[in-house]
Amino acid sequence: MNKFAFISILLLLTTLLSSCKKCDPSNSVSGIIIEDAIIRAVGIPGGQHFVVDGSEVNKPIEMSLDGGVNYTPVDYSQYSVFALTTSSSCSSGYNRNVSVDAANSTVTYTITITECTTCTNNTTIDNWVLTSKVPGNYTPVFNINKN
Repeated sequence: MNKFAFISILLLLTTLLSSCKKCDPSNSVSGIIIEDAIIRAVGIPGGQHFVVDGSEVNKPIEMSLDGGVNYTPVDYSQYSVFALTTSSSCSSGYNRNVSVDAANSTVTYTITITECTTCTNNTTIDNWVLTSKVPGNYTPVFNINKN
């Protein structure tokens, strides 16, 4: 019985120590991002955007809060819009976060990307998000972190 227990423990340890780390390309949002919102910004080039007034961009930005069934123009009295273009592998997860630092009058949009090695092609995403209203005089900060 002791020999059986020893072999079982040895097999269990070997399995645990040699198992592969799995890559989880899931997506999440945090901070002041409106989680279920979908942004449609047709014709607006990618890059870094902090939009608090529709006159700041040359095309209308629309939002949907019902899964993309209906779109309406963004109501800038209630919301702000951010974009941060990223490129990463075609199997990647994105954690998008917008946080406000009222003491320093800054707003930070951070995207943390978890790249999986399951594919070699790259994809570019503009990462538009809708947030609760941010004052227009705040300084935007944009960060991209890759894991």
